[in-house]
Amino acid sequence: MKEIASGVSLLLLIQGVGGIINRLAGGGPSWFLVNYIEALQGYEIIASIVLVILGAIIGVGSLKIKDKND
Repeated sequence: MKEIASGVSLLLLIQGVGGIINRLAGGGPSWFLVNYIEALQGYEIIASIVLVILGAIIGVGSLKIKDKND
């Protein structure tokens, strides 16, 4: 479970930071999730910041998860 939470955290952080960089660099076509959600058009930077925050929260939470082997 800890590995899954860490993986999701990393994915959210990459999507968020990449989305912010993409929008600040001109917002061309990219593989960042925020660009493909129609409801978020115009709010891409805010949505990317939210993804970074969620990734950080899940990452910190994954550190507190105890493995069965610990």
